Amino acid sequence: MLKTLYIIVFALMSTASWGHGGVMNEGNECKLRVGPYVMNFSGYQPENNVSKQFCDDMPTIGKSIIVLDFIDNKLRDMTVNFRVIKAEVAALGTADDGKVNNAELAQTPFFEIPAKRYPTGTMTITQDFKEKGHFVGYVVIEGENEKFISRFPFSVGYPNPGIPAGLKIPIAVFLVIIVIMIWLARRKPVVLNERKED
Repeated sequence: MLKTLYIIVFALMSTASWGHGGVMNEGNECKLRVGPYVMNFSGYQPENNVSKQFCDDMPTIGKSIIVLDFIDNKLRDMTVNFRVIKAEVAALGTADDGKVNNAELAQTPFFEIPAKRYPTGTMTITQDFKEKGHFVGYVVIEGENEKFISRFPFSVGYPNPGIPAGLKIPIAVFLVIIVIMIWLARRKPVVLNERKED
């Protein structure tokens, strides 16, 4: 029983986990890996979730903003293309989420930001999603003699049924307290051997 609770606690307290495809969640920060380069990835829906940041899936439809901040300064000298393609199914939750599909990449995008340089190191994408659905995002970066592509599926309008990030640590602490209370309740009392007088 204790082993099971420990596994649950560590899973809840995990600070680094992969999202879909090239997007990774590190504590309070989302990262997008494109080849050897990394960008900070922030998704917002200001009309519905004013202060909430999303790493991949957008829980509601409406105006959505994605901000890419280049961690590697070399990216400022490279062109960045951002495109989104409609998908039939949601992310698989496996390594296949990050595999580039050339036939998919060649499709007419749902929307696209043409390739250009961002000398400030920040790219802001705004899109108004009118209907819920599943999508695949692609970030294509090109420089002198190099080209890298990152693929990340995401959904819009499907609320996350999982435990909210803000509740994970309080739940983990609560479970630890329960484990300690059960352990203390099951402990046998210490009996001191008293010398009997005849």
